[in-house]
Amino acid sequence: MKRTIAYILIIVASAVLCPSQLVAADSRTTAEAHWQEGIAAYESRNYDAAIDSFRQIVLLGEASADVYYNLANAYFKRGQQPTLSRPFSGGELGNAVLNYHRALKLNPAMEDARYNLELAVDHTNDTDGVPQSFISTLWHGLRNAMTTNGWTITSIVMLACTLTLVMIYLLSERIAVRKVCFFSALVIALGFAVSTLLATSSHYAAINDNRAVVQCSDTTPVHASPDSASKIIRQPSQGVTVRISRNHGEWSEIVFADGEKGWIRSSAVEMV
Repeated sequence: MKRTIAYILIIVASAVLCPSQLVAADSRTTAEAHWQEGIAAYESRNYDAAIDSFRQIVLLGEASADVYYNLANAYFKRGQQPTLSRPFSGGELGNAVLNYHRALKLNPAMEDARYNLELAVDHTNDTDGVPQSFISTLWHGLRNAMTTNGWTITSIVMLACTLTLVMIYLLSERIAVRKVCFFSALVIALGFAVSTLLATSSHYAAINDNRAVVQCSDTTPVHASPDSASKIIRQPSQGVTVRISRNHGEWSEIVFADGEKGWIRSSAVEMV
């Protein structure tokens, strides 16, 4: 009787789990096919087809830093085609900046994405941010060297090494070994503390990321209040990165890199 019940439970569990696993496998297979199509289209300079293929991967929920990076490249290349009346007239620059940001959000250490993002931003009228101190710049540079998971794993490894060294220090009878383990444990424990702080900081930055990118064909007005009849205080171009502080109906209050605030229609910005 017990065996019969166990067999029934196994069959029911298989019936529930297998379809979802099959769907996931099918999704990955489809995404891989779109990836190959996108790469082939990009290499043949068919940027419209490349964009469509990479976007399909995103819609499937299989996007990665590489997918966003290649999608951004395809948008940037399409925006510079000589057949256009003017560069980026279809909003390609805004989409390129947006997807470079998304690639770096998943992999902060992707230097190619960071370099290409800087090239893309040079085509916008984005303002310079408030200067940061050397310590702040160094901290953000370290934090962006790895993802949150990367810093978490580093922290765990350092903790394990510290505990191992402490155990050897306590068990060893040789003075030289005890000295080496003691000072090594102190250094690695310091590294553990720093990596833990970096992991925490990275996690906090990720869950509180309110960055958005202006999406338009040229420029779009930013008003002093959430009213189209109010004073226009700035006209950022596509691709300008801002932060959204709050929403009001169809309007969003944004903060520019230099600290100035204003209201823009929510449809004109897309969250990173």
